[in-house]
Amino acid sequence: MMKKIRNRSLIVWLLAMAFIGGMIYFSINLIIHADLWASKPQNAHIGVDGMGMAGTITDINGEVLAYSENGNRYYNSNEDIRCALLHTVGDEGRNIGGSIQNVYRSQLSGYSFIFGMGLPDGLTLGRNIQLTVNSEICKTAYQSLGNNRGAVFVYNYKTGEIVAKVSTPSYDPQNIPDIEGNDEYEGVYVDRSIMATYPPGSTFKLVTAAAALENMTKSELENRTYTCTGSDTIGGNKITCYEAHGEENFEQALAHSCNCYFAQLAVDLGADKMTTQANRMGFNKSVSINDIDTAKSVYDVSKADKNQLGWSGVGQYTTLASPMTMAVISGGIANGGTPIMPYLIKQISLPFGLPNIPQSGNKGTQMLSEQNAKTLSDMMRYTVENEYYGGGFNGEICAKTGTAEVGGGEAAHAWVTGFSRDESCPLAFAVIIENGDSGYYTALPVAAQVMNKALEIYGQ
Repeated sequence: MMKKIRNRSLIVWLLAMAFIGGMIYFSINLIIHADLWASKPQNAHIGVDGMGMAGTITDINGEVLAYSENGNRYYNSNEDIRCALLHTVGDEGRNIGGSIQNVYRSQLSGYSFIFGMGLPDGLTLGRNIQLTVNSEICKTAYQSLGNNRGAVFVYNYKTGEIVAKVSTPSYDPQNIPDIEGNDEYEGVYVDRSIMATYPPGSTFKLVTAAAALENMTKSELENRTYTCTGSDTIGGNKITCYEAHGEENFEQALAHSCNCYFAQLAVDLGADKMTTQANRMGFNKSVSINDIDTAKSVYDVSKADKNQLGWSGVGQYTTLASPMTMAVISGGIANGGTPIMPYLIKQISLPFGLPNIPQSGNKGTQMLSEQNAKTLSDMMRYTVENEYYGGGFNGEICAKTGTAEVGGGEAAHAWVTGFSRDESCPLAFAVIIENGDSGYYTALPVAAQVMNKALEIYGQ
């Protein structure tokens, strides 16, 4: 009898310890991951209540982008700035998944398992967040995009600070319109600068050029000439150019954006070398910006035939890239072959007067050697100077446009990516205009307006 009692007592004790242990684990886990729990859509009541007394979001210069007053959430006084930064700052409805007000809702609201539940308004611990973006440059990007669907991504390739991250269409978070069923706002919740991917078109020739520089000798490339007649048969099917470029060398082929030259170059390099270089330059990997997951750019020629491999080398076939990826490629070239990865948050304040938490950009994977980066940088500068890109740009800009065919009778997507060599304005950029038809005529003017504004601000 005593033995049975002891066994029962042991079982009760073990069950009690298991229950207490489980509660401790649950509590610790909830405290550690409170921000994630509070950010879940099913817990939206926490965020909505909390944003009325949440912390302030500012740009790099202290310009207020979002703040709370008397239990309400307000945004910048300028409507264009509000619209320009919608996808970065967010709204109160959690509609923009990768926005600061969604991902960092718990920090802004002061929510935690210990401090955030049921405290009087005066005791909330909402944090302030300073972003790296410049609201004036973002406003210029938004105005330059106009009624187009597209995106602008600009960042400092020396520090990693994101200067502008703008996506259109947008809306005013202070006065949210009737969006559902309205074609004008189709896809408005998607941040096209970091969450969307597109065929990169001729901007991908930077990757193919880098693969050639990394795998061929200098003399091989210098002696590699080609006569473009407007089309070429590779793998039994045609590769076409928009015009016959005549005889050209490596540098001229990039400036002319010759599909035939770069398709043959990709085939000569082969699928393995092309894939290795694409991976080094940011394709086929996930990138996170301050806990904001971005879309993965894709380069996959594992099942490509010879003709498809050729088309992949000019940014077609199944190749997809985000504006952020193309900007980072340009930034890596500008920074001697090794990119500094972008980041969005400059600092987050802490409660009780503790020091702020500074953020910084991390060094990425080396894309190409320093010498080859310099060569490619010079080729991009040659492209600007000899293809008349420079007509709209101020300063020493290196760039490459792209016109990406999308099929189905739709107009091509318009691209441009590049960077400034001006020491006062070390910025890399990418612009995408959906169905904009021509990178030269549609995307390039947007990039010029944005970069000229940046040079006006930083070049002082």
